Amino acid sequence: MNALAQRAWLNLGLLGLVGGLAALALFDPGRENPALISPLLDLAPAHIERIAVERPGQDALAFEQRAGRWWMTEPDNGPANPVLIRSILQLAEARCPLRYATAGLDLKPLGLDPSQLQLRLNDRSIHFGATAPTDGQRYLRIGATVYLCPDRSYLLLTSAAAGFLASPVELPAVNATRRE
Repeated sequence: MNALAQRAWLNLGLLGLVGGLAALALFDPGRENPALISPLLDLAPAHIERIAVERPGQDALAFEQRAGRWWMTEPDNGPANPVLIRSILQLAEARCPLRYATAGLDLKPLGLDPSQLQLRLNDRSIHFGATAPTDGQRYLRIGATVYLCPDRSYLLLTSAAAGFLASPVELPAVNATRRE
């Protein structure tokens, strides 16, 4: 057997070994599929009609849905920015795999006693705490459970209230008059 044939057989053997290891990694019979993580709230964003945000040291925010459109009712009145409202509503569907029962937890170091911010979606409350020092995720308390979730909403919820109002460009033209 010449050197070229030996190299071809060696390459085929290595390819078979790599394929076998890949198949073993993909079809490992001893590995369990991870359990499906349930959303934070059992409330679909389409069913949310009221949003309230209590922000210590800042004005409270309140929004309600009127005729299919979101309106800010506190601290100002007017149509709400739909992009920002959509971001808030998505929190109801967030999936956070790390969760702990509040029994036996000291909530003060987690920033949950008292909470730094409270978000109410209809009648369900989400209390926002501090961020975890290791990965920057935020502690959220819902009822008797503390979740560790990606911190996607806190900065939005603590931003200036005026930013939640829709800009005139976003509003549909109502009773537009023509100048002649």
